Amino acid sequence: MNKTIAAIVLVIGIVGLFLFKSFSDNRSEAQTVATSDAQSINKTVRIGVDSWVGYYLLCSKNFKANLRNEGIRSVCDDNPDLEERFNQLKKGEIDFAVSSVDAYLALGKKFQYPGTIIAVIDESKGGDALLAWDETVSSIDDLKNNPALRVALATDSPSEQLVRSLAVHFDVSTFMHRGNWLVATDSAEEAAEKLKKHEVDAAVVWEPFVTKSLGIKGIKKILGTEDTEHLIVDVLIVNRDFADKNPDVVMTVLEKYFDALKFYKNSPDSLVRELKKSTNLSTTDVQAMLKGVKWIDLYSNAYEWFSSVNAISGNEYLISVIENDLDILSATGVLKKNPLPDENPYLITQSSFTNELFKSKIGHAQKAQLNSNNTIKFNKLTNKQWAELHEVGTLKVRKIQFSRSSSALTLEAKRMLDEAAKDLAHYPNFRILVKGHTGISGDPGPNKILSQYRSDAVIRYLSITHGIDENRMKAMGMGSEEPLSRKPNESNRSYKYRLPRVELMLKSGTL
Repeated sequence: MNKTIAAIVLVIGIVGLFLFKSFSDNRSEAQTVATSDAQSINKTVRIGVDSWVGYYLLCSKNFKANLRNEGIRSVCDDNPDLEERFNQLKKGEIDFAVSSVDAYLALGKKFQYPGTIIAVIDESKGGDALLAWDETVSSIDDLKNNPALRVALATDSPSEQLVRSLAVHFDVSTFMHRGNWLVATDSAEEAAEKLKKHEVDAAVVWEPFVTKSLGIKGIKKILGTEDTEHLIVDVLIVNRDFADKNPDVVMTVLEKYFDALKFYKNSPDSLVRELKKSTNLSTTDVQAMLKGVKWIDLYSNAYEWFSSVNAISGNEYLISVIENDLDILSATGVLKKNPLPDENPYLITQSSFTNELFKSKIGHAQKAQLNSNNTIKFNKLTNKQWAELHEVGTLKVRKIQFSRSSSALTLEAKRMLDEAAKDLAHYPNFRILVKGHTGISGDPGPNKILSQYRSDAVIRYLSITHGIDENRMKAMGMGSEEPLSRKPNESNRSYKYRLPRVELMLKSGTL
């Protein structure tokens, strides 16, 4: 009996000691908060990021300080694993996450798309590029025609999305799926090193390794995202439950982010200094990184990307990017079908935050002519100047059908050109050489004239229907001068069917 009583007393003593310690710890913690700046913090938000320079503003000094002044503490969770980032977002372990649009589409379904896109952060503009040894690869067509060439890149990254885009837009069948051509790496730095050591023929890398690699004699840029439009786009995603329960916090985070963007645009030296400290890179490398990113401000978010305050524009760039990325992911086998609920892209976007923020900070200002200010002006070139341009690659060849022995476009041909125009929209900096070809039978002279007329018809359609500058394009009738190579075991009928065609070749140069 005495032993039982003693045991009970011991248990009570232990529990009492635990409760006292807990009370003491809580009191100590409360005293710590009460006697520090932490007493002014009402909320902590966690943001899942990685090392891409475009995301830095969400972890910058200015952003954190401005949020702190509003009673909000922000914590950046640096995790390069996108699947884990989306898993954390679903579990509520982080409140916000950053991602490229294509990555969220490809990986988000596994986690039931746990967040909605509330802002477009940036667009890669030179931050990513396809590089190659000049002696081996002179254009994308070389990669298309030689499946033995090896390419290094960091998989499950924007580098792979760039390759997928080239696969679809330029019909590079080798790139349609991962195969022997791919040398997978864990980082752009590793891919650049393999290119430097001649272990591969080409590599897809991002800054600062683009600039570093181009400093090596013999390495050239085949295509960089500075010459693309809406190809690799990064967005800010918020956990759905968090946004529903804390709309004011979401609005404040978004407001202070755009304030930070404005601050660093006006004080670029401050941004360079901070990035040098956080990355341990030189000033040159940091500036090279910054050149590769185009940040999207509040105005452009509201007017152009969401079009939430401008019913006239109807651009909705974000929706277009989602739809284009779905097409690319489907064509390259990453997605078997549209994974979005009800195939509805609006279910993963939320424009109300940028809309309200725009109204409160800027108001209903008159629509700025962004497109007209940013449109590239192409000078008219001579034949000699056209010949001096560098070949980038030939877009996917679609069967442009004409009426028999005529240059009149059929309805199907116009539909094919509409599809081609969508691809061309991603590469606004390049000139377009339209090459017409006929079959090998018949008189070469009339064949060449007919192919010239057909090329002219294509240019007229692209100019009138899609507003492409005529000075940007040149028609060239080749007749039967450049027949295609016959495929193994190809029938004569099938071969002749492929010969009449129109090719859209992209050309670059400073002229």
